[in-house]
Amino acid sequence: MLYNEIMLLQSEATVIENLILGVFLVIPLLIVAFLFSDELWQEHRHLHDMRPMPVKPRRIDWRHPLRRSRHRL
Repeated sequence: MLYNEIMLLQSEATVIENLILGVFLVIPLLIVAFLFSDELWQEHRHLHDMRPMPVKPRRIDWRHPLRRSRHRL
């Protein structure tokens, strides 16, 4: 009888431990997800509020990479 009571208390303690650990893991994740989603929403709103500017065609530099790096110096 005593062994069963001890095992029951240990299993309850394990469940409580797992609940506490779960809370400490889940709450920070929820906070980070909320803050990140707000940042994404602001960026999305900012992109759609701005008028897109025309993109200039890129000029392809066909020179050898060493000549390109020498030109930058």
